Amino acid sequence: MRILFSFLFISLVLFSCKRPNRNPQNINGNSAPQREYRTTNTDLKQNSNSRNRSNNSRSNTIESSSGKNKSVSVLFKELNPAVFRVVGVISEDEVSTGSGFFIGKGIGITNFHVLEDSQKAYILIGEEIYEITNVLSQSYPANLDYVIFETEYLNASSLPIANKNPQVGEDVFAIGSPKGLSNSLTKGTISGFRENKRIQIDATIDHGSSGGPLFNMKGEVIGITTSGMGTGSELNFAVDIQALPYEKYTR
Repeated sequence: MRILFSFLFISLVLFSCKRPNRNPQNINGNSAPQREYRTTNTDLKQNSNSRNRSNNSRSNTIESSSGKNKSVSVLFKELNPAVFRVVGVISEDEVSTGSGFFIGKGIGITNFHVLEDSQKAYILIGEEIYEITNVLSQSYPANLDYVIFETEYLNASSLPIANKNPQVGEDVFAIGSPKGLSNSLTKGTISGFRENKRIQIDATIDHGSSGGPLFNMKGEVIGITTSGMGTGSELNFAVDIQALPYEKYTR
């Protein structure tokens, strides 16, 4: 379902809030306490003449091996089309937003806490959004905090997944949408490895970045950016991509 998305909605600045003590239905009929980043839903309007859209007739995974000697600027241009914003509609006037990325044709990943409590969920491609049609796999925020889903948007490219675990001290970069600023890039270093398959990084992860990809310097995904300790903090985390059952969805 294609939906018209106004310029005003794109320019809204997101804010963080504590989840109220409630237990509504979420995308799978369950709930788990987690901080979310929400804004209003006043500018989200449905187009009754919606139809599916394919950006290209053929899906290609970006080749990571050719990116060994590429600059971050070049890698960003190649990887950026496979990263998007995510919107979960919680109520008539409240939405939760984050980031996500494609790992296969029409198959994306984001954080569970971005879509938790959502009645409907969408991805944003440019100024249009497309419905998330099916949840393939998920883990609640207290664990791996991910959702692998199908969407009606048929993407032209997917992101390569690293087949080697990163090491402390390696340089990394992330693409996400902090405070609604679509597909922004931040750089940093791996600081450590923590419980629940978390990668500690000093790359900035701000409100709205949750669910975006964390890359090594070859342009391969090594994690899903998940949480930070506040704006500008050097204490941020991503879920190790190797902990997810992604392989059957990337074939």
